[in-house]
Amino acid sequence: MAGGAMSGSMFGRYEIRRLLGVGGMGEVYEAFDTSKNRVVALKILNRELAGDPTYVQRFRRESQAMATVQEPHVIPVHDWGEVDGVLYIDMRLVKGVDLKDRLAEHGRLTPAESVQVVEQIAAALDAAHELGLVHRDVKPGNILLTGSLFAYLVDFGIAHAATDPQLTSAGSAVGSMAYMAPERFENVPMSPAVDTYALACVLYECLVGRVPFPVNSLAGAIGSHQMAPPPRPSAVDTFLAHFDAVVERGMAKRPQQRYASPGHLARAARAALVQAERSAPSTVPGPQVSAATASAPVTGPRAYDVVNPPPTVSGPQVAVGPRASDLADPPPTVSGPQVAVDPRAYDDVVDPPPTVSGPQVVVPAAAARQWTPPPGHRVPAQQPTRPGGHTHPSAPLPLPPQRDSSTPILAGALGALVVIAAVGAAVWVMLSIDDEPVIPVADPPVVSSMELPPVEVTDVTEPTGAVEQPTPVVTTVPPLQSSVTGADGQGFLAGAARCNDNDAAMTIARTTGSRIVICHTGDNRYYYKGARASDGLGIELDDPVPTGGGGFIATNPTDNTRYVVTASGLTITQNGEQLVSEPMLEFAHR
Repeated sequence: MAGGAMSGSMFGRYEIRRLLGVGGMGEVYEAFDTSKNRVVALKILNRELAGDPTYVQRFRRESQAMATVQEPHVIPVHDWGEVDGVLYIDMRLVKGVDLKDRLAEHGRLTPAESVQVVEQIAAALDAAHELGLVHRDVKPGNILLTGSLFAYLVDFGIAHAATDPQLTSAGSAVGSMAYMAPERFENVPMSPAVDTYALACVLYECLVGRVPFPVNSLAGAIGSHQMAPPPRPSAVDTFLAHFDAVVERGMAKRPQQRYASPGHLARAARAALVQAERSAPSTVPGPQVSAATASAPVTGPRAYDVVNPPPTVSGPQVAVGPRASDLADPPPTVSGPQVAVDPRAYDDVVDPPPTVSGPQVVVPAAAARQWTPPPGHRVPAQQPTRPGGHTHPSAPLPLPPQRDSSTPILAGALGALVVIAAVGAAVWVMLSIDDEPVIPVADPPVVSSMELPPVEVTDVTEPTGAVEQPTPVVTTVPPLQSSVTGADGQGFLAGAARCNDNDAAMTIARTTGSRIVICHTGDNRYYYKGARASDGLGIELDDPVPTGGGGFIATNPTDNTRYVVTASGLTITQNGEQLVSEPMLEFAHR
């Protein structure tokens, strides 16, 4: 039968519209169910294979397996049966693209996306394994992705019970050889460990963009899977080093050496992602100053960005390096006798000090800090200082006064002369008095530190007002598309279903028995909070997976309970068994 030959025809109650895909067992069409008035995906077994009992048995098993597995990442089966000797399965039609095409078109996924996909497929496999079913053909071509990266595991056509005899032709291997566990090439019963191995291969391909063992023959596949060591993602990208151990254990040669289940593999991948993100170097915005160059001036505007150049001034002046104002343009060129202050006297020097000419006195940083401006001179506002007196951790420390400077020597000499003169005067008075000598106690000489001679400074008008503070990073979230009674942007006003601090609620839901909120942390992560309406008992879970349209799936790692929130209701399942199903009363999302 030529591919797509049934398009435009009627098949029982189904109106066949167009071909969606072709598999080893048959074709999948988009069809319209005239009885139920809905569009479905219809899988039809190849006519020439319908008489083969082996293929018929496998086809029937797919329909039964898919109908039994009640898990959000397994496409629901509406119906199955036979029309004119041809078997079919009626499934929900899901719009999306398979992972194989996604990787071929866009390349490898990010580590976070890779873990997200693996977690969802692991949940589907765990649910199937709980019922004793093994998929045996886990590969990117059988993983369907929607626009929100919600993943479905499809094609259970070769699924079978672990205790059943193999449903394969003698000497043949069913599935794709790039993802086959070593025991797949041996005549032994299949266990759920083959799905764990295949999922580890899928994880590797998502991370690096290629299959673990790129071979083109069955013999090459057998040798690679049975003898070659598992590939290391870090060989392609060093950031992926934390995933090396996950892939190595997931692809262990012996089944008992692998993770106990696909879910355990997914949790190990999530832990590796967290470690990789924590060990990655943080990106700090803005220019950085290393310790070796901390004393060098940094160019560029700071708190104030003065666009127009300051006026040119003349006469005796004190040339002071840029401070909190941080002029964007070079300082004016001045002339005449001047005092150049060491730029280290001020923290965070942005522009170089002005070029000066004529006689100059270089004043150390410590003296510049003690200088008192003449009356009428307005000192620019300084930036707030941190403990220790420094404006910024990267600002250079002030240097102590130079020991070999001529200024301290001159001051000491003058002080010594004053002391000698005072002692000489006291001795002369004692010798010149005949009566009982009276020794006057002279006041101790006052030796003051040398001060700078008064100079005239031309006042340059500077911007007024407080120094600008860094603007905090604000994460913008879209507004809620609807509203829920008794709730605001952070969830419910009363009860446990409310986001922490200033975290925004991405989804707010009120069902017949629960209050639910999905919160956004501001760093592209989420957490789930739910409270039971009857007694207020609540639960909080990290990293729920978005499914689109405000929907999320949260998993409790302690008991594998899954909370599926959609616009239609809340469904709680555990190990593939549905525990709770509550219709939605009010639903809002961003």
